[in-house]
Amino acid sequence: MDEIEMMVAETFRHLNQNFQMEVAPKVILPENPSEILPIGPGIIYHLQRSPSIFVTRTLVSKNICEDYLLIQERPEDYPSLRLIDSEAGNLSHKLRFFPVESTSQAEVIHDQLNNRRFPIHEETMCNLSDPGFSWWLTKGKDSFQLSFTLSISMEGTSIKLGPLGDQQLAVRSFQSLERLIQEAGIEFEIQNEMTRVQFGNGEEFLREELQDLFEFGLISNGLRDIFKILARQNSDHTLIETSWFYLQEIAAMRRFWIQVQYDLST
Repeated sequence: MDEIEMMVAETFRHLNQNFQMEVAPKVILPENPSEILPIGPGIIYHLQRSPSIFVTRTLVSKNICEDYLLIQERPEDYPSLRLIDSEAGNLSHKLRFFPVESTSQAEVIHDQLNNRRFPIHEETMCNLSDPGFSWWLTKGKDSFQLSFTLSISMEGTSIKLGPLGDQQLAVRSFQSLERLIQEAGIEFEIQNEMTRVQFGNGEEFLREELQDLFEFGLISNGLRDIFKILARQNSDHTLIETSWFYLQEIAAMRRFWIQVQYDLST
């Protein structure tokens, strides 16, 4: 088992032990596939892989069950997924799906990742002129740090989170989040720098829940309760809703990338 397989296996072990959440890293279809395909929004995707890179081909679906069956029946009607090529093989081995809570989350993943090429071993290819596409999480004693580039000074214990979004949007969103949290009377500090954000110097429970959001793509009940408090305290919910939807999108993107890494390791 290589480093990527060990990391992904540990992630799924943590999810299964600590959270009531179904994760479907591998699709094994019975004779009637509609029995296990989710009826709801998500991403249907195909990973085209070579020895050194892979390409994500994605499609936004309002109903995974309906669209998956249609694509299996007539893959030629969906050329953007690149399912028909010179290589013979079972279509179900190429075609995969990932459920999300809303179509808007699927659209964010599609906009960020569709038709993009990624190196399989990003760490060995990054340098100062090409710092990579992933966010990275580094844990400290009383804080954690998000980095938007891979730095040669980073510790070997840093966790690759994948391409979670635009750096400038992230910094603005985290500034708004800090202001909202402090307005609720919760002590917490988010320090924004050019290529990284430091979370800490405050309530331990909030730091742990935000860390789980970035590391595992999970939004806890505690974080939901904080936003309920914010909504009760403020008559204008615009910024609250914007911050909440942003965190949900980041969590969905992270969960999708965990599944992509699982796909690549099997």
